Amino acid sequence: MAKIKQRYLSVHADKIIEEGFHPERNEVSESIFSLSNEYMGVRGFFEEGVSLPSLVGTYFNGIYEYAKEETPNAYKGIVKRTHFTINSTNAFKIELRLDGTRLDLAKIPFSKFRRELDLRTGESIREFVWDGKARFRFTRLLSMDRPHEAVQKIEIESLTDQKLDLTFFLDGTVVHWGKDSYYDPLSSLFDDDEQELALKTLTTGQSLTTRSHIVSSKEMKHETTCLEKEIKTHYETHLSKGENVEFVRFVVHVADKRAVRVAPEAREELRALAKRGYEGELDDNKAFFEDFYSRSDIVIEGDDEDQQGIRYCLFQLVSAYHGYEEDNNIGAKGLTGEAYSGHAFWDSETYCLPYYLFSNQKAAKDLLLFRYHTLEEAKERAKELDCEGACYPIATRNGKEACNLWQHASTQFQPTTAVAYAIAHYMNLYRDETFMRDYGLEMLIEIAKFLLTRGQYNQDGTKFGFYGVMGPDEFEVMVNHNTYTNFMAKKSLDYLLSMLEDPAYQHAPILEKYPDLEDIKQRAAKASSCMKILYDPDTKLFEQHEGFFDLPHIDVDAIPVTDFPLYSHWSYDRIYRNDMIKQPDVLMFMFLYPHDFSKEQLQANYEYYEPRCIHESSLSPSIHSILACELDKDEEAMDFFGFATRLDLDDYNRNTREGLHMTSIAAAWMNIVYGFLGLRSDAPTLSISPKIPTRWKAYSVNLVLPDARLRFRVSKSQVEIAHSGKPVELDIWGKRTRVDRDMVVTK
Repeated sequence: MAKIKQRYLSVHADKIIEEGFHPERNEVSESIFSLSNEYMGVRGFFEEGVSLPSLVGTYFNGIYEYAKEETPNAYKGIVKRTHFTINSTNAFKIELRLDGTRLDLAKIPFSKFRRELDLRTGESIREFVWDGKARFRFTRLLSMDRPHEAVQKIEIESLTDQKLDLTFFLDGTVVHWGKDSYYDPLSSLFDDDEQELALKTLTTGQSLTTRSHIVSSKEMKHETTCLEKEIKTHYETHLSKGENVEFVRFVVHVADKRAVRVAPEAREELRALAKRGYEGELDDNKAFFEDFYSRSDIVIEGDDEDQQGIRYCLFQLVSAYHGYEEDNNIGAKGLTGEAYSGHAFWDSETYCLPYYLFSNQKAAKDLLLFRYHTLEEAKERAKELDCEGACYPIATRNGKEACNLWQHASTQFQPTTAVAYAIAHYMNLYRDETFMRDYGLEMLIEIAKFLLTRGQYNQDGTKFGFYGVMGPDEFEVMVNHNTYTNFMAKKSLDYLLSMLEDPAYQHAPILEKYPDLEDIKQRAAKASSCMKILYDPDTKLFEQHEGFFDLPHIDVDAIPVTDFPLYSHWSYDRIYRNDMIKQPDVLMFMFLYPHDFSKEQLQANYEYYEPRCIHESSLSPSIHSILACELDKDEEAMDFFGFATRLDLDDYNRNTREGLHMTSIAAAWMNIVYGFLGLRSDAPTLSISPKIPTRWKAYSVNLVLPDARLRFRVSKSQVEIAHSGKPVELDIWGKRTRVDRDMVVTK
């Protein structure tokens, strides 16, 4: 594996700490120290600004815009106008001067810089000394329980007699992608010592109202100025040597995804927030995270580096998404940057959903409901591709296809089969018949209709499959019979047929919409039975696609680390001209359906495909770690685990500055639960086969099941199970076990 870590943060089990400022990594730190609460996200930028490369970003889940211009000369089926989550009002911005000199850490002498993110509270703290001038402590917090709310605190200890000028901004002039603003002014005002800025999007009919109130520990002169898209409140005072002063800014954001309006409720929410105060918000966050970790924490005994890595991933998972609203999804960068434009991909169903399935049923169901509520958009997309049924987009915020790269948007169908997989995964665990009748069946039928019209039979009509596609490995384009695509299509068709044969659903009202249902069933059964799966029983290898085994070979370990990311350093077509794999493709479907394959098949394919994988995607290392663990390749499993769990903290892919990799963050949870604990959830009975890395003393995992909670503590010789709720049937190391009390199981 050519990737290497770039460590600069201190190791601590419950905190992310930067000791001493690393200006060359400023944008990386902005991503790592991001805060979000599903509703909004704020990058860890310096509120006072800094004369260094920086991305000042505040984002709201569901507030998006369309590109100002259409893609020129777009052919049918190619997206003409993309959409994206937009950079929004910066409510943490300040400008600070002491005796007329502006605070800018790129230009002033300073020392004792320290920044930390507390994973138990969500509190971000930054401290330093402006040499000879003042000590500073900047703190910020987003409320997890009341996601409209944010608080900022600034503490200053003066080291000499001097004048302080401090300006607070509500800044609606921020630009997206460093060049364009996507907001028009709606109103700006101040009253009762409160400031309010309201903006509206240019084309999507949405609005954002931001209201703030500033409290200072010292009476001082202040003045507020309102501009169209900016409000400034300026304070000035004289500070004596040794004097301490504190400012607290309370902020409420009300985003309306469906209307252009100034939100009157912001006023009362702000006053309630100010009454609770900073400490009240902090206490509420402590309670939120205490409850969260009681249900979802993973404890690693004996390795603080791995503990920090997985706890950071858990923190960012619940911050990015916890089922606040049905029409939210998980962007590839969460709400931490502008790369991938805030879009959700097929990762939501294949990588992120498993965590929520075993921690928060409502959040898991809401992820599926996002796909149901955007079913009409998926049907429109299928029509654009000259097909029937529903084709879910490769990238989206609002259900419409947002990717204007034809080779992805028009040839990748992982999102469509991933929705069918996610429905099956959810139903296998929760047996939610109401969900299936009201939502699931309709999605499955529309998915089948798309697969049956996009797939084709060969010339003699004996084999069915998909031509001109791109599988999960995005380094191979316009291939025929990508085995992942064919296999997952077969699984999708088979699952629909099994549901239609289930007596619980044979009279579901939704079926009345489909007078041709019998024809759909017959076509699905035939296509499934004829599906072309490229498999050699002698070698036990699945060929990734037709012709893959004949591609020129490249030694991925010989690629210099300075060539990464490859998209930035290799010509686009060069990437396609060899057998190098971006991310697991064959190994991916073997992970999703482990009970369908023998250990011998898994070993043969792992040993063939892993050396060809460059792990240029955050989807990659965790899957390899999980499969290496199953194959008893313990050293490889741990190497990949460190890569997956600390992908952002150690900037393995050299692109953390663009935002966090939410897929890798979710996959880190899978890495422990599906890897080391050995959970398998694709069969009617859950199974585990625990093992422990040699460098750990023990580890603990929590799983929330439909009617029970289980906590597993795995040590060198045994697994201790703490049980609450109803009895659970588990296969533990291949032995059926009824778990109805606390117990200890020895292999």
